[in-house]
Amino acid sequence: MFARLILISWRNVMKNRRRTIITGVAIGVGLAAMMFSDALFAGMSTLMIESTTDTWMGDAQIHREGFRETARISLTIQQPLKIDSMLAADTLAVASTGRLISPASLQSAMEMKPVTLMGVNNRTESQISMLETATSTGSYLSGDSMEIIIGYKLAEDMDLVMGDIAVITAAMADSGFSSRMFRISGICKFGSDQYDRYTAFVNIQSAGSLLGLTGELHEIAIRFQNPMIAMDPDLPFQTVFSVHGNKAEVWPVLAPQITSMIKMTSVSLGIQAAILFGLVLFGIVNSLFMSVYERMYEFGVMKAVGTSKRAITSMVLLEAFWLGVAGSLIGALIGFGVNHYFAGVGISFGEVDFSGVMFDKPIYTTVDWSRLWIYPVATLIFTTLAGIYPGIHAGNLNPSEAIRKSL
Repeated sequence: MFARLILISWRNVMKNRRRTIITGVAIGVGLAAMMFSDALFAGMSTLMIESTTDTWMGDAQIHREGFRETARISLTIQQPLKIDSMLAADTLAVASTGRLISPASLQSAMEMKPVTLMGVNNRTESQISMLETATSTGSYLSGDSMEIIIGYKLAEDMDLVMGDIAVITAAMADSGFSSRMFRISGICKFGSDQYDRYTAFVNIQSAGSLLGLTGELHEIAIRFQNPMIAMDPDLPFQTVFSVHGNKAEVWPVLAPQITSMIKMTSVSLGIQAAILFGLVLFGIVNSLFMSVYERMYEFGVMKAVGTSKRAITSMVLLEAFWLGVAGSLIGALIGFGVNHYFAGVGISFGEVDFSGVMFDKPIYTTVDWSRLWIYPVATLIFTTLAGIYPGIHAGNLNPSEAIRKSL
């Protein structure tokens, strides 16, 4: 009996092919839009994470407790050599670099500007940040005690060019101030005001000598095998490396604004899914009711010859199922095609500076096969469930009234 209902329902769906095609395409477009939105938001999240971690931060950082809150230059990392040994033995960390950080002033022959002085290890910094690739003019740090890299906006503000002499003045860790001459060896372009206008980069040995912190570190930046690892709330990294008075933090903690944006995209995706599935649901209900009213005579005759209410309801449900199958196939084909295309060419939104991070790369759709199959299956289920009300209505028709109204 059920097999016969399947064949009858398929025949009924194909009776009005125009309506079936229009309804299937409507379902398919909604499904394709949902699949595209999922892949686009996944690509957007990936871009935000990569831009945040690759620019300067890294996937995790270690500081002395209280340093991030107070920026006191005397709060250096305790037992840095032991921390380095622990990182070398850690399976998650693939690279790390040490830094010195201090507020300072940069003075040229004509002008003086406040800057953040960054002392970096020229050998390991390129494994964590984009300083080397961002140095568009001149050369990257080679280890010379007099070389300094500044942002292109800072260079423009102070009218500095390659080879010019500039003086860095900063407070020393114990007491007093210290000044030192540097020669502009490179000009960088990060695409962010924080680094292009307010930061100067020197070799860590030069910064240590200037600040009276030779051999000390304010920050250790770490690169993981995958930045997504840091999103695991049970990751032991923060507990293992928060020792000796130091504090280890991963990028979701260091950049809470980016974490909030990623969570907002997930909520937005859920709202969009609810709206699209709601529209699909009402569209299917409307289409099925039109079909029911057009076939009043058919249903009346079926009830008159003894067809059960359950059989009629099941038949309408199966018709909704076939519409869902057609719509899911159309949507899956469109969705996979569109996502494949934009995974190659990307979508450019220009340059956006958010919380000191420049998002200037195209967004490439990222297809997560482990979750993308959910949308066609959910569409099929919702479409089938949409046939419950029209099916019950058709099953409850009075035979004589249904035949009379259809005449």
